[in-house]
Amino acid sequence: MNNTSKYPLMLWVFALVTGFCFSPLLAEEEAVKTINSYVVKAGKAHLGNGQTVDNAVIVVREGRIESVTSGGAVPEGLEVMEVAEVTPGLIDANAKIDVMDAMLYPTEDPRLSILRALGMEDQYHGGDVCPCGTVCPAQTLHRHDESCLFCGYPEHDPHAHAHDEEEEEEELAELKREAMAAGVPSESGLITDQSSEVVPQFEIMDGIDHGSKDFDRLLQEGVTTVYISPDGSAVIGSRGATMRTGGPITDRFMGTGSVKTVVGSDAYRYGTRNRSPFRGFVSIYTRRPDSRMGVGWVFRRAFYDALLRARGLEPTGADKTSAEASRVLQGVLAGDVPMRIQARTGSDIETAFRFANEFGISFTLEDPVEAWKRVDLLKQTETPVVFGPIFDQPSGITAGSREMRNRRLHTVRDLSDAGIPMALSAQDLRGEEGLARQAMLAIRYGVDPAEALRMVTQYPAQLLGIEKEVGTLEPGRRADLVCWNGSPFSALTRIEKVMLDGVLSYERN
Repeated sequence: MNNTSKYPLMLWVFALVTGFCFSPLLAEEEAVKTINSYVVKAGKAHLGNGQTVDNAVIVVREGRIESVTSGGAVPEGLEVMEVAEVTPGLIDANAKIDVMDAMLYPTEDPRLSILRALGMEDQYHGGDVCPCGTVCPAQTLHRHDESCLFCGYPEHDPHAHAHDEEEEEEELAELKREAMAAGVPSESGLITDQSSEVVPQFEIMDGIDHGSKDFDRLLQEGVTTVYISPDGSAVIGSRGATMRTGGPITDRFMGTGSVKTVVGSDAYRYGTRNRSPFRGFVSIYTRRPDSRMGVGWVFRRAFYDALLRARGLEPTGADKTSAEASRVLQGVLAGDVPMRIQARTGSDIETAFRFANEFGISFTLEDPVEAWKRVDLLKQTETPVVFGPIFDQPSGITAGSREMRNRRLHTVRDLSDAGIPMALSAQDLRGEEGLARQAMLAIRYGVDPAEALRMVTQYPAQLLGIEKEVGTLEPGRRADLVCWNGSPFSALTRIEKVMLDGVLSYERN
């Protein structure tokens, strides 16, 4: 018998002789009681509300902050954790989460998958690809004297492949490589359902991979709470959700959020990209809208359909909004369901306000890249803003969007100086480009450091209606803490520990 195996036997004999009963379950319960109750002694505590406390003593009991004092006494029986500086957990009010179950990792040609679904697998020969990226299910059934109902052949020849299109594909591939180098995670599938341009009855929670490693990455970067917003591939999309980035998966959901709407080109550029009739030919890919005017039509039509149904009347037309969608939009009109509008350009921001005023709707403005053009309008209306990411060059899916051309690095400073309520977001950026980096960039381009911290803690918490739970270091709040080895958001500072509900959830190295 080796030395390692002797000790369990000796403990067992000791228990029999002395009558002492050692219960592993009891020991585990004791550990649970102490793991989220302790004292944090910090050289400086940034409370998240613009105030700081030097030589801070933060008492945490059962995952909640009990007190925050300067140089106070340490209660007996609690372990002490000494850190340099501490802030509340960061909150991203417009996060994009990888959707693992929607990612496309084709093990075979997707055209073969389409043919198999049609029972035409034997006719696959690897050709018939539309130059715009559309795969024609008809494949080898094309006849030169008949128009294809799918792709419009021969008017829209799926065999053609111009040289400039090859160059465009190479440029897109290069943009994707640059995006990966900038810290953007692997490209994921769209979350918003593509069956209609108006789908507010759906919830993003039903499309999220709750075990995604993206949550782990966010937690390691000090982000303890996120609002997951749908993408912009529908004019009126699904509802977002507020979630924790750690802890038991069953406890992460904090509530359903706003209906996501879009004023701009995303609604017809992304997803199953909408197409106008090609040389007068209409196929199954022809879909409204395919312009900003079309976006306005769909937006208005959806809300007028909801108003008609509220009066007991039934809308007509093939493109009418579904009854399920109208019920949610009636909640938006009544002020019971919040709404967000993604509008990036100055003209789109003005259009968003025109739509909202037409129906008497209040909203949160999301991703206003050209907000610097309409600071006056935002200040006058006191409209909440979720801005970001701050960037010099766009990456990921936005790299090819013309809506990103007139960006300004000082926009956050201009909005802050105007007193506009604002939360910062990194969206899908992680690592060196994540939310902490966004706050650092805001500081670099003119925002007060204390105000930059509020933009990623207190302000997003207020925007999401969870300010009584998180966002500041105050008694009664959840003990979501980020411990830094120096001044937060400094280029030389690193996150050492992250506590979620008082539990140590991440420790560097």
